[in-house]
Amino acid sequence: MENLQWIDDILKVRRGGLREPAVNTECCTKRETLPEGCVAVIMELLAKGAAENGCLKLQKAAEYFMNGSQLPELSFEDADEGTVAESLAEALEEVGKLPEAERDFIKKSNCVTLGMALYICAIAGRAIKTADIAVSMNLEAIRGELGAFDKRLHELGRPYPGQIESAENVRRITAGSKLTTDEGRYAFGYDKKPRVQDAICVRATPQTHGGVRDIFHWCVEQVVKDWDGRAHELYRTEYAMDALATALADLAHTSERRSFRLCDTRLSYGLPMNLVPDELGINYGFPIIQSTQAAETAELKLLALPAAAIKRTDGPLAYYSVSKHFELIKKLNRVMAVEILMSAQALDIVNAKIPEFTCGAGTAAAHKCLRGKISMMDENRFVAPDMITAEGLTADGTILSAVEAAIGTLK
Repeated sequence: MENLQWIDDILKVRRGGLREPAVNTECCTKRETLPEGCVAVIMELLAKGAAENGCLKLQKAAEYFMNGSQLPELSFEDADEGTVAESLAEALEEVGKLPEAERDFIKKSNCVTLGMALYICAIAGRAIKTADIAVSMNLEAIRGELGAFDKRLHELGRPYPGQIESAENVRRITAGSKLTTDEGRYAFGYDKKPRVQDAICVRATPQTHGGVRDIFHWCVEQVVKDWDGRAHELYRTEYAMDALATALADLAHTSERRSFRLCDTRLSYGLPMNLVPDELGINYGFPIIQSTQAAETAELKLLALPAAAIKRTDGPLAYYSVSKHFELIKKLNRVMAVEILMSAQALDIVNAKIPEFTCGAGTAAAHKCLRGKISMMDENRFVAPDMITAEGLTADGTILSAVEAAIGTLK
């Protein structure tokens, strides 16, 4: 993810922190525009490309917006790359009239598609790290077995880079946990003997999250190659972004399956049904919330269809492969936010029963961050505001930042 550090720097300047994409809490619909951070990345590429090709007026206009001016709003909904490029040219001409050749350069340079792709890669990388936080919270809530994350198993037995990174992240987040020990499991009262292993959606996290990481790193390499080589036809970016969409869909699917198990006493190793701490009665708990998560996951899988399976054209479909990720990652953040919200509820229930058994430092930081905005659900309430808040904390990197402040940067 080190190739994308310059994009993170842009986002920090533009939003005062990692706060892209912003969550829309309005009930009305409105035309989708590119996030401010995405437009800033496009401007960065455009300025560099213009300087290399002697487009001096274009370079000056792009740098004007990069140096603190209000970035233009660019609509990408129901648009193609040419339409977005034309809108960008019109915005740049507020600084000064551009020669026709320099206007044409905006489209021919592919700065719009590649800028969007690099921005998507940056926020996808953030989501991948957040997924490791979600599974760590879930793992501690079910007093899980950490043997599946053992360093030797991954570095010696299955030495795949992404798998090694994911397992290390989970170990660091849960480091110091007393819940993930036999003593913690026995104290809670459900386990009567040593647990052999957890469900595959939990114990195989390094393999599933690791595979997503490997696709992610490969995707970044392809997009960077297209930019560095100033490719005219972005087939490489198209295929890479389609592959990333499939990988992120898998990330959402495993998150949804882990969350589903939390609502069932038998599948969560003794947590109360529906995560209701007292008698059920009219307090129905989390099944409807989890069903919403399942619906988001199903819609996300449709977005993972390759662009070529949806659109028919003789040329590359890189723009369409890239643009669908804005909605896909929004849904992924919603899915992970529900797992984090449900895991926090489960951790509160476990802590109330065995307060002397603490969770890991990273898990504690994520839990504290969430509980600073959302209280434990101990009775029925309108839960949409909680879900929107959890989505915001997940999407803008607040929870990730809290964990990294506590234990250091995740891989």
